[in-house]
Formats: sequence, structure tokens, C-alpha cells
Amino acid sequence: MKNILIIIAHPKEESFSFAMANTYKENAERKGNSVEMLDLYRDSHQQPFFTYEDANILTPDDAVTYYQEKITKADEIVFVFPYWWGSFPAILKNFFDWNLSRGFAFEYVNSRPKGLLRDKTVKVFTTTGAPKFVYAITGANRRLKNMIKEQIVAFCGMKLEGFYIYGGVDTSAKNTDKILEEIKGL
Repeated sequence: MKNILIIIAHPKEESFSFAMANTYKENAERKGNSVEMLDLYRDSHQQPFFTYEDANILTPDDAVTYYQEKITKADEIVFVFPYWWGSFPAILKNFFDWNLSRGFAFEYVNSRPKGLLRDKTVKVFTTTGAPKFVYAITGANRRLKNMIKEQIVAFCGMKLEGFYIYGGVDTSAKNTDKILEEIKGL
């Protein structure tokens, strides 16, 4: 049994991001895993916008302690978000800035980063409005995956176990059933 933490970064609860997260959660629980979901837009431990001054004097407050405890407990962390403006929503970046902090998620040894979250795996589920091939031919998919894999996941010592970009997800929802079936099979 694994402890799975699903972190959702979408402002709309009726979004397809929530449908994907709920499908993954139900499937994981059916397999006997313990699953917790965090909704960054509605969580009671909202964090203010991170500033550079915070990076040098970061003393964990109640929110940082809360989120870091959730991360520590998790064997698997799943990020679910819409692919906006070539990246993830700002609230997720803010979550990384505050909670994947030096001394908790990484440290520097001889001026080189060493990840401290080595026992964790990560999965990413994201959606785009345009067809996936548009992002593939421009290199946008590769850039997003490499940024998350190298600058966040590996930097903190974790392992990227799955990266899923679903394209053409728009208001017509013509391919959403197929996507949810695929997620059930993971």
C-alpha cells in the first residue's frame, strides 16, 4: 500500500483536472492505497505570494509545516493542472517555492544540489486546449516535461514515474471519456 498525495491546481472544481484527479484517486483506492487530495485554490492553508526575501529567511510557518508533512508522508505525489501559457498555474509554482525549500527538499553539498526526497515518485497529469500535436511540434511538451523532471522532481531527489499530457481538451469534452478510461488503467 502506498500513501498518495494528489495536488490539484485548477481554480474551477467542475474542471476536467478535478475529473482526472478523482478518477486517479478512485482507482488508487480500489488498489488498496491511501489517497489524500489537496486543492491549492481552496485549501485552508493558503500561502501568500512568495518573494525573494522569503528565500533567504524561510522559517517554516504553519502552512509550510502542514504541506511539508503531507509531502513527507507521501510515497507518490501526483500533480494535476491545466497547461497554461507554456507552464503550470502560478499557484502551483508558489506551492513549489514555499514548500520544496532548502533543508527540506534539497541541500547544497560542495556547491551542488542534493535532493532530500529520494523515496518519492511523481506523476503529472495536464491538459491543453489545442491538440497535443501542436505542442509536440513546437517542443512545448518536451520543455514542460524536462522542466518538471529536471528542475523540480530530480532536483529534489524524486523520480518522475509518469508524465501525461492530454491535448484537445476543450469545452466540447469530446475526448474526455477516453482520457478517464486511460487514467483508470494506470
